[in-house]
Amino acid sequence: MVGSIYFIEMPYSDFKQFKGRPVLVFREIDKNDLLILPLTTNLHREGIVISNDDIKRGSLKKESVVIVPKITAIDASLISEKNIIATLKDVTFEKILREICEKFEC
Repeated sequence: MVGSIYFIEMPYSDFKQFKGRPVLVFREIDKNDLLILPLTTNLHREGIVISNDDIKRGSLKKESVVIVPKITAIDASLISEKNIIATLKDVTFEKILREICEKFEC
């Protein structure tokens, strides 16, 4: 699950509307909660660009940006193995984790 990209119905920041979008699971908080990062195909967004060269299993339809500063906690029940898109290569996932630490000065 951690290091994989899933398609979910993600709430907007007002939590009143939802949009289907790919997200990267980057941390399990506990058995009920996960931390995720949304992806976008808008390559001008701040974050880390990934392509199929960064994928270990599965594939992306287009190059995408992992929006590193936009961390969201979600209920783990929103993630389903039937909605998995891809799994990142370890080196790419570690690069994203380093970027998170730089952004949050950890």
